[in-house]
Amino acid sequence: MGTLVRAVIETRHPEQAYQAFQAGFARIRELDGRLSHYKPESELMRLCRAGEAEVSEDLFRVLEHAQRMAFETNGAFDVTIGDRTRHSTFRDIEMRGRRVRLKKPGMKLDLGAIGKGYAGDEMLRVFRAHGCGRAMAAMSGDVVCGDGAWQIKLEASGETLTLKRCAASTSGDTVQRHIFDARSGASVEGVWLVSVVARTGMQADALATALRVLGEAEGQKLAARHHARAWFRRVS
Repeated sequence: MGTLVRAVIETRHPEQAYQAFQAGFARIRELDGRLSHYKPESELMRLCRAGEAEVSEDLFRVLEHAQRMAFETNGAFDVTIGDRTRHSTFRDIEMRGRRVRLKKPGMKLDLGAIGKGYAGDEMLRVFRAHGCGRAMAAMSGDVVCGDGAWQIKLEASGETLTLKRCAASTSGDTVQRHIFDARSGASVEGVWLVSVVARTGMQADALATALRVLGEAEGQKLAARHHARAWFRRVS
């Protein structure tokens, strides 16, 4: 998925932790082969080329959550952002059972704003299955925390929170704009950082991007509906 993955496990049993790490990173590699838009032969990219396919449970779950967020935000969050021409939108994705159909030819899906959070959730799930619940996984601006007390600094506010069994995600820019509004295909105005703390990594990841596009007033309303906390900071 084009990012660095780091993980920490707190335990008195190093061999158990080693086994958990092995299984956790194997799961990340599996998800990278399904969700990445950087790899031409990933499941996601094969779907984009075929236009219709029966997909894995992982890809289906991520697309399903993405579509719910897209409809709720009226396209402020939209994984068809991979098509910068805006030839297609989230309304051109049809899902029935595990079958996904892309209604227009040449559609390009980009799960970069949701896939890393899901991967973090899955890594923690694997760690727990190996008896290592006191763990944390970090993927770029996304951090998923398990049991324990994890000190996480939020980029948007600068404050450090103690988190447990939840996730934090930051979206935005520091020098130049690179966040696009899928509704127009143009860069979002202003240079902002948005940090979100939510129940899961997938939820926090998607919300951070949606809130960055919506702006603070509408974004705080969306965060409240999801029982999430959000911080906004204008950089320039």
